Amino acid sequence: MATISIEKVTGKKAVKYKARVRVMSRGQKLFEQSKTVATEKGAKAWARALAHQLETEGLPQPEVEARTILIGDLITLYLTDDVTSVTLGRSKYAVLSRLRAYDIALIRADKLTAHDLVNHCRIRQAEPTRPLPQTIYQDITYIRSVIDVAQPIFGYEANTRAHDDAIPALVKYGLIGRSQRRERRPTPDELNIMEQGLQRRQSHRAAHIPLVDIFHISILTCMRLGEITRITWDDLNENDRTITIRNRKDPRNRIGNHCTIPLLPDALEIMLRQPKTDEENRIFPYNSQSISAAWQRVCKEEGIQDLHYHDLRAEGACQLFERGLNIVEVSKITGHKDINVLNNVYLRVGVQSLHQPPIID
Repeated sequence: MATISIEKVTGKKAVKYKARVRVMSRGQKLFEQSKTVATEKGAKAWARALAHQLETEGLPQPEVEARTILIGDLITLYLTDDVTSVTLGRSKYAVLSRLRAYDIALIRADKLTAHDLVNHCRIRQAEPTRPLPQTIYQDITYIRSVIDVAQPIFGYEANTRAHDDAIPALVKYGLIGRSQRRERRPTPDELNIMEQGLQRRQSHRAAHIPLVDIFHISILTCMRLGEITRITWDDLNENDRTITIRNRKDPRNRIGNHCTIPLLPDALEIMLRQPKTDEENRIFPYNSQSISAAWQRVCKEEGIQDLHYHDLRAEGACQLFERGLNIVEVSKITGHKDINVLNNVYLRVGVQSLHQPPIID
C-alpha cells in the first residue's frame, strides 16, 4: 500500500507543496517518488493519481543497465568460449583473430551500423594485397556469426540488424561476393608430376610424413586433409572395409555428424600399412598444415599454377564417376547429403573426361 505525504515548502518568493508517494515493506523502501507543485490541491491530486496507478499496475520494474562490449572483445570471447569455439574451423579462427586488429574491433557491438560494415569492407579493399570480394565476404559473415550469439550466449547487447541493412549494398557495389564454383581439374600429367614431387620430398632424411600415401588416400576416399589426419584405427573396420569419419564437415550440423564410408581396396591397403605409433591412435598422425605446405612447395617447384590440395577431393569424385559409380554411390563416399550439390559441382568438372577410361585401376 502506497503512503502519501504533503510537505509545505516556504520559499523567499512563494509557498509550494511537495507531494511524496512511498511504498514500504518490512522496513525497506521499495518505491519513492516526489513532485513539487504550486498548490496543495495539485500536490494531493498528483499523489493520489500515482498511488492509484501503483495499486492497479504494480511497482515499476527497475531499469537494467544494458551490458555492452567492444566487437574485438566479443570476438575473443567467441574464440575461447567452451560452447562457441567447439565448431571453429581453422579458416574461421584465423579470420576472426585477424579482425581484432581492424578498426571495427573498437566499435561497441550494440552500436554497430551498416555504415561500419561498409567502411570495413572499403578499408580491406584498399589494402596493398587487394583481397578478393569473396575473401572480404568471409569477414562479414564471420562477424555476423559473432554478433548473432552476443546476447543469447554471452548476455551482451548487439545490433543484429546491421548486416541485413549492409549486405544488399555490399553485394550491389561489389565490395563482397560469394566464391565462384571451382572447375579446376588436374590433368593426368599434373597428378604424376605432383606424385613424383611429393615422393622426392618425403624421401628427404628429415621427412617423416608419407606424403604419397596421403595423396592417394585423398583421391581414393575424397576426404579432406583435416579428416584424414583425424581418423583413428578404431574408426577403421577392416572386415566391412569401411572407415568412420567423425564430426564430418556439414554446414547444418558439424558436431555428431559421423559418416561411415566404404573403402576401395587400394585405400584399405594404404591404411593397413601405416605404422601404429601414435599415442592418439590416429592412422595418419600428422599436421594437416604441414601436408598442405608441402603440396604448395611442390606446385611452386614444378611450376603448376592454381592447383589446390582440396582439388583432390573433386578429382576423387570424378574418378569415382569414371569407375562407373552412380551419383548416389559417389555421395556415400564424398559425404554430400544434397545430391544436387554433387551434381552441380563435380559433374561439371571435366565433363568430357567422363567418356575416358578410368585413371586408377
